[in-house]
Amino acid sequence: MMGAKALGPASNDLVAGIRSAAADDLARLGALARKTEGFIQSELRGRSMAPAIPDGAFIRIRPADEDLWRSGQVVAFVAGHRFMAHRIVYEGRRGATRQFVLTQGDGNWLCDPPVNRSTIVGEVVAFYDGTDWIPVGSSVNPLYRRIVADVSQAVMKVALALSPGLAMALARAVSWARMGPRLAISRLQRAMSKHVRH
Repeated sequence: MMGAKALGPASNDLVAGIRSAAADDLARLGALARKTEGFIQSELRGRSMAPAIPDGAFIRIRPADEDLWRSGQVVAFVAGHRFMAHRIVYEGRRGATRQFVLTQGDGNWLCDPPVNRSTIVGEVVAFYDGTDWIPVGSSVNPLYRRIVADVSQAVMKVALALSPGLAMALARAVSWARMGPRLAISRLQRAMSKHVRH
């Protein structure tokens, strides 16, 4: 997701994606909601936060200042051109890394790229189950998934401590290794199906 920069852009440019106009619009929306003590509501698509938040649920986001984000909270943030909601699993501690948190979807095996605190719009405090607003619970995963998640998080913590740019590059490489073969197979299948039809 991300010039004479060996490890990528300066740390304030890293967002888990490059800051876009959408990010600026969401930051303004968050600032307005903070002033009015309001909530932002959005629909969450995908299973990355299951079982804590089901696919397709409407979520309620409470904006807050960026220095208030803590491990264990589910936060909504801008990643490139996407708006995501994942749980904070680690907070950067020193120097430039203090601008960053690591997040991971409860249903995901691997940790996300570093997220700049400035791109977090707010905490996801509840989801709508069709009848009522339900507070977001804690992460519940089987042991084997927690072990893989813990290893992924440990590697990203070390990379982030060394350099936010290194952590971003590592996350991109892992993502490519995980998704690259699937995309290649999918493209090959599409090409073969077109050839068979003719």
